[in-house]
Amino acid sequence: MLRYLDIQNVAVIDSLHVTLERGMTVLTGETGAGKSMVIDAVNMILGARTNKALVRYGTDRAFVQAFFEAEGAVLEKLTEYGIEAEDGEVCISREITADGRSVARINGVLAPLNVLRDISGMLVNIHGQQDSQALLNPARHVEFLDGFAGNSALMEGYKAAYDAARETRKRLDALNMDEQERFRRVDLLRYQTEELEQAALVPGEREELEERRAVIANSGKIAEAVEQAYGLIYENDAFSAYDAVSGAANALGGIAGFGEEFAELHRKLTDVQYALSDAAHELRSCGDRMEFDPRILEDLEERLDVLHKIERKYGGSVEAALEYYEKASAELLDLDDCENQTAALAEELQRREKALELAADKLSKSRQKAAGALAEGIRAALLDLDMPKAAFSVDIKRKDACGPNGRDSVEFLFSANPGEPQKPLAQIASGGELSRVMLALKSILADTDGVDTLIFDEIDTGVSGRAAWKIARKMQELGKAKQVLCVSHQPQLAAAAGHHFLIEKTEKNGRTVTGVRGLDAAGREAELARMIDGGAVTETARSHAREMLINARSGI
Repeated sequence: MLRYLDIQNVAVIDSLHVTLERGMTVLTGETGAGKSMVIDAVNMILGARTNKALVRYGTDRAFVQAFFEAEGAVLEKLTEYGIEAEDGEVCISREITADGRSVARINGVLAPLNVLRDISGMLVNIHGQQDSQALLNPARHVEFLDGFAGNSALMEGYKAAYDAARETRKRLDALNMDEQERFRRVDLLRYQTEELEQAALVPGEREELEERRAVIANSGKIAEAVEQAYGLIYENDAFSAYDAVSGAANALGGIAGFGEEFAELHRKLTDVQYALSDAAHELRSCGDRMEFDPRILEDLEERLDVLHKIERKYGGSVEAALEYYEKASAELLDLDDCENQTAALAEELQRREKALELAADKLSKSRQKAAGALAEGIRAALLDLDMPKAAFSVDIKRKDACGPNGRDSVEFLFSANPGEPQKPLAQIASGGELSRVMLALKSILADTDGVDTLIFDEIDTGVSGRAAWKIARKMQELGKAKQVLCVSHQPQLAAAAGHHFLIEKTEKNGRTVTGVRGLDAAGREAELARMIDGGAVTETARSHAREMLINARSGI
């Protein structure tokens, strides 16, 4: 569960802090107040792609930090990545500098984006208008079905079989090329592997050499600083840090016997004295080693030139070049022993394709079994969302060949009105209908995905009146088992929430800033009145707002 969110210098937000509770929470505010910036900030900690445009003008960095309560699978995944989580607390932060660099941390540990996405994806799901649009893309439907069916393990096994068969097919195709082409390929691979062998690559070498180059290139500046530091510790006639600390230690040594407090202070100063002595010796040793040698610098530059050339040619890093070397060497061995390798690979491909077919069949059976239950669940949810006559089904067709996601073509079919044939969503669903179908789908998937926090970003777009009340009711139901955060323009959803925050834009020192404040009963009434009348807070609107809040508490 998301407990606390801290946003600093993100677009129009200079500083925003919010403490969140379980249940349903709504964020409202006028158009342009900055609600989308709050969602952008949350997306930052979920590993979304970012750019320097998010950094508030006039500042050097944007920063977002979120605290979560986590358990079970999340903590196990953190342990896999070597990240500790005391008392189930997970702190995720991300910083973007004005020049576009990004740094993410999980519980203080630097985290690559793939790790950030893996962990945060188990904590939070964000659903917005673009997710509703995903329903128009049949290629995404198989993902939704697999999520409902719990096919992650089957899908993982299938992908492993698919990748293995594809790699074997690729190797076999390479051997089956014509002889002249094979000779050309052998020459190229031999040249490349020899070049990489001569480069004698070592992981991390470039970074180490660049650090050494920086030290040598700045040896004069470093030597001067080291000498100055050494002098201040030992050799400064006017003031010597070592003499001052030694004098203080000696002074306390005379009273150390008068009490533990004085003895402890004497020990601390003695420790500082020894530490200064050690530091001075290290500084002297460092200064003695610090010598500018143009020949060493020239050798470093030459080696770095070699590494940069290799990196440009073979994948952008020493590690990528080493990986390419392994693959190229294996292919070269295959080509050198073409006849024997062809027979062996053909046999291997047959085994791998059989394993792939078995994995595809298991996946297909699971999808077929889950399709009916998913369709039934969505129809029931649509009934709750004021679409009692809607029809929904999951159409699964078997493809001629296995693809990255199996051998099934999955598409959702829909009809909003009785008597109308079911058709693909892209052909018939309106914006409001799409929003409700997506909410129905997400409400069902919420029971299976294990994610504790759901954020809905204006998913109620295109609906109003009775349909908006139905959506609000569905959000309330979700909030009983999950933490639900909604960004909405609909007063019905605002009334249904257990907690209400207002996002508002003000002027501070001549700059526009976005802030957030929690609303009490009077504040909620005023905000609902504004949402109802589109800005004006009339007594009629207030009366309507009070009625909405009463209806929401009584179950709409």
